[in-house]
Amino acid sequence: MGMLFRGTAAAVAFFVAAGPAAAHAVAPAGQWSVVHDDRRDSYDAVTVTPGGAVWVAGTRRPDRGSSRTESLLLKGGRSTFKRVTGPGFRVKRLTSASDTRVWAFGASRYARWDGKRWQVKRWSHGRVDRAYSIGKNLWVIEDSNTFSAAGGAGWKARSTLRRLAGSVWRKVDTPIVVKGLDGKWAAGSVRGKAALARWTGTAWRAVTLPAIPSSHSGQISELTDVAVDGETGRVMAVGWVAWPCGGAKRPFCGETLLLSGYLGGFNFEVRGEPGLQPRAQAEPDGRGGAWVVYDAKGGGSGSLHIGADGVEPGAFPAPPNQNAFVRDLAIRPESGSVWAVGAAPSGRGGLIWAHGR
Repeated sequence: MGMLFRGTAAAVAFFVAAGPAAAHAVAPAGQWSVVHDDRRDSYDAVTVTPGGAVWVAGTRRPDRGSSRTESLLLKGGRSTFKRVTGPGFRVKRLTSASDTRVWAFGASRYARWDGKRWQVKRWSHGRVDRAYSIGKNLWVIEDSNTFSAAGGAGWKARSTLRRLAGSVWRKVDTPIVVKGLDGKWAAGSVRGKAALARWTGTAWRAVTLPAIPSSHSGQISELTDVAVDGETGRVMAVGWVAWPCGGAKRPFCGETLLLSGYLGGFNFEVRGEPGLQPRAQAEPDGRGGAWVVYDAKGGGSGSLHIGADGVEPGAFPAPPNQNAFVRDLAIRPESGSVWAVGAAPSGRGGLIWAHGR
């Protein structure tokens, strides 16, 4: 598959974020391991606090064979997860700044855990697709859309970025359509072309990028997420390029787009594998490498680990006769733990994975 980047590399994921390999001994070295599996559950979101608490949100079928579901919140670490009191609504996204600042977002309400109880407030804005606690800022990306190869003609990127200022969620003007954040960086697109922006502390400013190396007639592109290495400041992003290819059922063809570099000097690379991944997410792995998680053609989620010297493919294990898709992933740089959550295609059969070093 060839060498990706010189030096550090990036992480990419499908409804996923990644981080340093786990320092705890829940999984064999270099492998993902299922640490929790419940056929009643379906998991949508995960966050890991700096103190090491792992929070997982999803739904549960209280009765075997029932189609009725109820909201579910688990809290744990290592391989033990217990049900805890939730905020009273179905949680779709989680993020955290500390053990006493955990944020949960639903369809019409959001809440903050203060270490003792949930403080619930009304959410009167758009659908929350991503939530980030970065430094002193709490950000959400709402109402973002996803490119489809089956209907790409006339596609236009869309999203809204919002920041909590005191007790008010304010819409933030951006020079690009934002699809992902990390640190002071935002990834997205401008008028059908992949783009990056940088937060100055008061405003977002567009960053000049080189031309994408391969060019097809009618080509469009987007960066769907960005990852910043905490030690070196290296910026890495993932996205896609797509172009008309004339198929009746699939009129657009596409490939994976990767970016790496520093402010003032970036490089693009276009890769045929894992192909067009319009919902890829990116996070650094904390060790100069990265994780890529994507929908595998045979079902379930596949992974790539990007290191300084190349790319290593892998897969997320699942119980016998059970495929499962990763829906979210969280890191805890303080301990180097990586957690992923997801569910079977039917939504029945929740899994929690951990990665061990």
